[in-house]
Amino acid sequence: MAAIAEPASRRDDASAAPGPAAPGALDPASASGVTADGTLPLDLGMPRPRVKARAPLTEDSLVSRGGLEPASADATTASRLLHAVQEDSRRHALHLKRLAAFHVAEDDFEREEHTLAVAIALRTTTDKARRLILDAHIAYTEMPRTLERLARGEMPVEWHERMLHATRDMTPFRRGEIDERIGAWDLASIPSDRFFAELRTLVAWCDSRDAAPDPVQSRCVELEKGFRDDGTASLRITGPIPEILALARRLDSSARSVQAAQRHAVRDGAPIPFDLDDAVTTTGRALSLATLRYAIITRTVLDTAGVEVPAPRYRVNVTVPALTMMGLADTPATFDGRTPIPAKLARDLAAAEPVWHRVLTDPVTGEFLPLPAERYTPTPAMVEHLRLRNASCAVPGCTRSTTDDAETDHIHEFDHEDPARGGPTHLANLHRLHFGHHDLKTAGHIDPVRHPDGTTEWTVGSPPLVSTRVAPDRDLATPEMAGWLMEQWDIHRADEDWKAMVACGEVDRLMREWGPAYEDFGDPPGTAELLAEVAEEEAAKKREAGIDQPPPWASAPPF
Repeated sequence: MAAIAEPASRRDDASAAPGPAAPGALDPASASGVTADGTLPLDLGMPRPRVKARAPLTEDSLVSRGGLEPASADATTASRLLHAVQEDSRRHALHLKRLAAFHVAEDDFEREEHTLAVAIALRTTTDKARRLILDAHIAYTEMPRTLERLARGEMPVEWHERMLHATRDMTPFRRGEIDERIGAWDLASIPSDRFFAELRTLVAWCDSRDAAPDPVQSRCVELEKGFRDDGTASLRITGPIPEILALARRLDSSARSVQAAQRHAVRDGAPIPFDLDDAVTTTGRALSLATLRYAIITRTVLDTAGVEVPAPRYRVNVTVPALTMMGLADTPATFDGRTPIPAKLARDLAAAEPVWHRVLTDPVTGEFLPLPAERYTPTPAMVEHLRLRNASCAVPGCTRSTTDDAETDHIHEFDHEDPARGGPTHLANLHRLHFGHHDLKTAGHIDPVRHPDGTTEWTVGSPPLVSTRVAPDRDLATPEMAGWLMEQWDIHRADEDWKAMVACGEVDRLMREWGPAYEDFGDPPGTAELLAEVAEEEAAKKREAGIDQPPPWASAPPF
């Protein structure tokens, strides 16, 4: 369990109001458009409607709006829900105020330290923690009017989050304008559809007035994973429309040319180009255009204008349980230790590889069994093992992969002058860290301690801001396989006990004593106890004879 302390330099009274309003700010209760000093805003073009409800939202009007019977159970429940929403808003405003205290403008160690502390405390990733801190800072310093309405319980949490998301890419000036307008709305009573419609109007107005982003600056290629771990992913290419359309036309033209070549090759018995998974050879038909576009874009050489691209530093691990590999189970495999993939896809990938690497895990917990080492520089085998154990950076909440931009770190620092006194280069004293977090540890801002049971205790900050204890990564398929094996062992033992009862005549005795009732209606009262007694007697006989042995996987890895 993590405990977090607010930075001492940023502590404030929890009941204090949000940050000071900007000069010339509107009174939230006013919608006249006139500033406090009697002047008009510089920008008169921005929409400034009087966003008001037809009637205030109170407990009585809530009953009327919902068509509920006054003083009924439903009316009471609806009233409680209204108060709960208001209380959630107050708590969320306080939550944002506390998060805003962790904001650091400079991109330095303190900023990463605070991000990591918040991620551990909120049980989330460092990327999300970084965004939450920034949103809280914006809400507290640039949009204080709406934060104040949130703190009063007049603005639902969903509305406030939607507003922050919609204005995230705007300038501080534009966010201040929107905060001024929305802060003057009748937020305590207007319905949600009215709020979202008015918010879209404001955002659209700002987008139309501000300079449109240069499409050239939007060039990027991003890997996107689906919400389901079904073994698929997407590669999104974004850029100026002319360039993307030209790429699409070139890809389509190439696919049509290859498709025609495949048809001619099938007809003439010639070698078939781009025969993905030998599908054309098997079916005797050319691939579809969609399949060919994929084959061309994934199997052609990327043009890097003569720049030499280094070979991959590590192999990509696809960890497949042995039973899945043999087709005896469909437990999912994991791709590079991070992404589950279906059993069939894992078997297909394994079938195409000339070399398999055996990885031993604890037969019950799934912990990867270590390999010995006695030097400062980890061996390639040790690094591969660490990548199995830490597919992501070992720092709690960090989701960065350790394939690239990661370094092997000694938890207990290695003493180069006296190796016997420093931390050993042993798997129990090593983990993989993203280079940024490795620098953070080297600078003394995070301190991991590895305990004998394999868990790692992380302390963040100096003085400490948060501490947490993390168990080692494990192969999640191994416990499932071990459970399946134990279940089969129990079935085998029960079958052996039943055979013993048949052999000693106990089943016949029960049949004679209970007759059809035993056969037709299941076990008579006391049968379970009797069976347990007979099983124990048989087990005692086996122990005396020295033939009763535990399952072979109870003391050693099965593979």
